[in-house]
Amino acid sequence: MILNSLKNYLDFNVVSPSIKYLSLVAFFTGIILSYFYTVFVILQKYAGYSEFVIGLIASFGPLGLIFSGFFVTKLLKKLGFYKIIFISTLTQGACIVLMFEFFNPMNLSFWIFILGIMGGLTWMTMDTWVNIVSNNSNRGKSIGIYNSSVTLGLAMGPLIVGIFGISGRIPLVVCLLLITFKIISLISIKKFVNQVIIPEQSSKMKLSILMISPFVFFAIFCAGIEDSSFLALFPAFMINDLFTDKQIGLYIFVGGIFGVLCQPFIGALSDNFNKRIIIFLLLLFHICWLLLLKISNSNEYIIIIALMISGFASTSLYTVTLAYLGERISVTDIAFATSLFIIIYEVGEYIGPIIVGFNMSLYGNSGFIYTLLSFVIFCMLFGIVRSLFKKNEY
Repeated sequence: MILNSLKNYLDFNVVSPSIKYLSLVAFFTGIILSYFYTVFVILQKYAGYSEFVIGLIASFGPLGLIFSGFFVTKLLKKLGFYKIIFISTLTQGACIVLMFEFFNPMNLSFWIFILGIMGGLTWMTMDTWVNIVSNNSNRGKSIGIYNSSVTLGLAMGPLIVGIFGISGRIPLVVCLLLITFKIISLISIKKFVNQVIIPEQSSKMKLSILMISPFVFFAIFCAGIEDSSFLALFPAFMINDLFTDKQIGLYIFVGGIFGVLCQPFIGALSDNFNKRIIIFLLLLFHICWLLLLKISNSNEYIIIIALMISGFASTSLYTVTLAYLGERISVTDIAFATSLFIIIYEVGEYIGPIIVGFNMSLYGNSGFIYTLLSFVIFCMLFGIVRSLFKKNEY
C-alpha cells in the first residue's frame, strides 16, 4: 500500500506544470536562506557575539516578514506574482552585499529586517501560487513537491559552507552566484504567469479564519519558533560542542536531505488520511530529535540521527499544515489566509531566537533543548484538550 501511494505521489502529471518550475525558484531561495544564516551565525560566533545577541539580530528577519504580511495581498493584486519575486530577489542581493561590507550588530539588524520583508513577499507569493493552482485531490502532493525543493535548498546551503568554508570573500561570492542562479530560474516561470489567474480576493481581514483550527495555527507557530532557532542558533550549539564549520555544514545537510526523501510519503499520506493525526505524530518526532540531542553527549552519530528526524519532522509539519489550511478555506480568502498562516509562523520565528538565545546564554546548550521541548509539549497538550472539547474539528 505504501509503495502504491509513493508511485501515485510520483505521478507528476496530476500537478500543475507551473509548480514544477516554481519549485526550482523555491530551491534556490532555500539555498540562499540557509547558506546566508549558517555563514552569518558562524561569523558572529567567531566575532565573539553571545548567543543572545546572535538570536536578537536574527529576530529582525521574521519581524520584517511579519511586516510584509500586512500589505502583500494588495501588492499581489497590483504587481502580480512574477514582479514581486523578481524585485525581492534583486533587493536581497543588494542587502547581502551591504551586510558583508558593514559587519556590525546595528547594520546586521537593519539589513536582516529588509531581507525579512523581501523574504516575506517571496514566500507568501509562492505559497499562494501553489494553493491557487492546486485542488483538494492533489494539494498535499503539490505542496510536498514544492516544499521538498525548499528543503533540498535549505540542506544544500550548509553543505556549501562545509565544502568551501567561510574564509575571505568566499561567502560574498557564493551568495551573489546563488542569487544569479535564482534570477535565471525565474525566467523559467515567466511563461506561466499569465496562466495563473488570481481569483478575486476578499478585501476584509477575516481573523475568524483562525478558528478553522486553533491547534493547527498554534502548531505552525511552534514550528516557526523551532525552525528559526535552528537556523539562527544550532550552528552556535555545534560550535559550543567543538564541531568545525565543515562538520556543521555536512551534518545539517544530511538531516535536510533525509527530510526531502521523506516528503513523498508525507504528501501521499496527507491526501488520504486525517491531517490532524499526522500533525500530532510529527510533533512527537520533534520531541524525539530534541531528546536525542540531549543524550548525544557530542556523539556525532547520535547528532546525525537527531538531525535526520528533525529534517523530516520540520519539513513535513509545514507541508501538512499548509495543505490542511488550503483545503478548508474558500478560494476568495486564500491570499489573506496564506498571509495569516505565514505571519503566525513568522511571529514564532521572531520570538524563537530571542527566547532560545537568551536561555542558551544562561544555561548553554541545555537552554536550546529545553526551551524548544517546552513549546512542542505545550502545543501537543493544547491539541489534546482542543480535541476533547471540539470533537467535530477534524
